[in-house]
This record gives sequence, C-alpha cells and structure tokens, in this order.
Amino acid sequence: MSKLQKILAGIIAVCVVFFGFVVVRIVAAPNDTSVKLAKIPQDKQLGKEAYKEAYPLEYNSFMKNNDTSPSPTGYGGAQAENSHLTEQPEMVENFKGYKFALQYDDDRGHTYAGEDFKNTKRLPGQKGNCITCKSSYMYDVYYKQSGWDYASKPIDEVMAPIEDDQWFGCSTCHDPETMELRVYQQGFIDSMARRGIDVNNASHNDKRAYVCAQCHNEYYFTKEDGRVNHPFDNGLDAESEYEFYQSGQAGAFKQDWIHADSKAPMLKAQHPDFETWATSVHADAGVTCVDCHMPYMRENGQKYTSHWMTNPLKTTEESCLKCHDESAETLKARVQTIGDNTFKLQRIAGKTVAQAHKTIKAAMDAGATDEQLEEPRQLVREAQWYWDWVAAENGMGFHNPDKIMRTLGLSIDKAHQCIEKTNAIMKGSL
Repeated sequence: MSKLQKILAGIIAVCVVFFGFVVVRIVAAPNDTSVKLAKIPQDKQLGKEAYKEAYPLEYNSFMKNNDTSPSPTGYGGAQAENSHLTEQPEMVENFKGYKFALQYDDDRGHTYAGEDFKNTKRLPGQKGNCITCKSSYMYDVYYKQSGWDYASKPIDEVMAPIEDDQWFGCSTCHDPETMELRVYQQGFIDSMARRGIDVNNASHNDKRAYVCAQCHNEYYFTKEDGRVNHPFDNGLDAESEYEFYQSGQAGAFKQDWIHADSKAPMLKAQHPDFETWATSVHADAGVTCVDCHMPYMRENGQKYTSHWMTNPLKTTEESCLKCHDESAETLKARVQTIGDNTFKLQRIAGKTVAQAHKTIKAAMDAGATDEQLEEPRQLVREAQWYWDWVAAENGMGFHNPDKIMRTLGLSIDKAHQCIEKTNAIMKGSL
C-alpha cells in the first residue's frame, strides 16, 4: 500500500468512526415526538385535573399560566392590580356611563378566566352569553342541549353548575374524545361561514389560528336572541367592522351604551387580535398564534407544544429564533419600539376622543340641540371605535404595526373633526 493510499484509508477510518458515533447518538437518544391518545372519563372531560397524568408536559406548561411575572416590554402582564383606568385615565371619560369605567384591568393568564370573571365589578346584570369563551361547558352542555338559550339567561343562573375546575381548560381547544383541535364557539363558526370559510374543515395549520381566533376577536351580542356574533362580513379591519355596525347588518343591535356626557351612541370594541393578525406579515407567511405564543418545546427528548400562552419574548429561543436570524436582543428592541410607539399614539388618540366628548357636553350645556349635534356624535362614536379597537387589542401594535397605526390615525382625525364641528356650532349658532 502506497503512502497516499495509507493516508486515504486513515481519513476514511476516521470518518466512519465519527459518523458512526453521530448515528449511534441520534438513534440512542430519546426523541419521541408522538403523543399517545389517552381515554379521559366522560364525566371528567370538561375539567383539567383528569388530563394531568395523561398529558403531563402539556398540563404542567398550561399551569404556568398562573405566572404573574411582569411583561418583558412593560405592556400587559398578569398582575391583578394592573388597571388600564389608572395607566390611561382618559378611559374613565371615554367609557363614562358604561361598566368599563368601573373596572378595566389587564388580562391575566387563561387559568384565571373563571376567578377573574366571578370577581369583576362589571358582573352584576350580565347574561350567560358573557362566558361563551370562558369554558367549553357553554358548548358541551348548554349549546348541545338547547342551542343559544343560555345566552339570554341571568349570569348567576348560568354559572351556578360550573365547577372551579371546569373553567377554561383542555376541552376549550381540544375535542376531549380525540384531542384534535376544535373550534366550538358557534358564533365564530357562523360568522366565518358567511365569509365562505368552514373552520372545522380547515387545514391543521389554519386551525392552529382559528382555535385561538374563535375567542380573541371583536364580537357583539345580538338583540334578537343574545347570541354571539362577529362583524366580519365586510372585512377584517376596523373600518370594515364599523361599516357593519353602521349599515344595519347587526340587526337590532345599534350600540352598547349611550355616553353619559356626549349622549353619543357608543360601541365597545373587544380584543380584535384575530382581525389584526389576519392581514399581517406573519399571517402571510403561515405563522399562527400557536407558533409564537405556544411554541414547540422538548423535555427529555419528548417534543410537545407548550401550553403556556405567554409573551413570545419569554420564550424567544423557541418562539422567534427558529425563524429569525437576528439576536434575541435585537428582536426584543424591535418589539419594544413598536410597543412604545403604539402606546404613545394610543394615548394621544384616547385623550383626543375624551376631549371630543367634553366638547359636545359643553355645547349641550350652552344650548346646542340634538339635531345640531347629530354629526359630532357620529364622529366621536367613530373616533372612539378606532381608538378602542387598538386599545382593546392585546398585541400593543406588534400583531400588525401598519394596520394599528392607520387605525389610530383615523381615530385622531375623526376626534379632531368632532371637536372642530362642535366648536363651530357653538360659535355660529348659539
């Protein structure tokens, strides 16, 4: 054997040993990605405890939603004392005459869904439809038995049979028989069907969005029977949804309340996270809520979906760096900038809307008639809708910065128009 042949043989031998070692490590290491279907007793399917031993990784991560650590950006967070009314006092004026002026706190983790609802100052006088998304009990028991009948019943009566363990849990997002993702919120199913989308026959990736979207959206309760409905028919942005309410497409529903100062008929926006995300760069790339807020994790070689539904900056490695090649610090700085800019503009919009309400009240006190103030009241209704659409959304701009900034711009513009027209009435007619 020549010297060259000996060298080549040595190189080959080293390669065989090295790659053989790699193969052995891969084969020998536990790397189970399967999830074994467990049979949950039928009388335990609506609770959470029965899933603890069957799906320990998912269950334990879900219980991390009890975490009350501050938000990485300073916006949101799970502290019970985080009040929007304190942080943004203009809200007290903007919601005057409505229950959100009594209490409006940051949303806490899903594990607090029942506790926080039962203890809210806004509870008295509510109906069963208010907890449609708080527990699958609303579907698996009430809806299956008698459709939307529960929606118009007193909230105390509807809540009475729901056990503490049966508030938001595994069956809210999973079929308890098959553990497949499911969309059970019938109002969302019907509203999406009007857009030509059958959510329960959607692709698995789309379902990873719809399972969250069924509750994280704008909704209202129909006057006819109290059911949950969504203003998606004209499009998934604030302008299209406002058109839905203005056009009469909401039927007998016209407003949530009459503002105490301006006497304007007002709309209350409800966390339109789905609509904000739906036309975002992430949505266009097929990235869903779950990819960022519930990323894949590994524990002892077992791959599982984290059920800690949290700020992606708390799981940056798994949530962000799987796709982005920037550093974690760069990504956090970008998110922080979007949040800071959004919050500043949101405050400007909210304060301008509050001034519009006060300006209309001043005109009323000076003798302006309802006929004269009809247009200003419609302008402040629209201005507040755009502001609230952003203020109620949970992403502080990040879910779709362009859409959010445009919506806040519309709010500020409409509020200024309201103020100008109202001042003109006082100067020219009184």
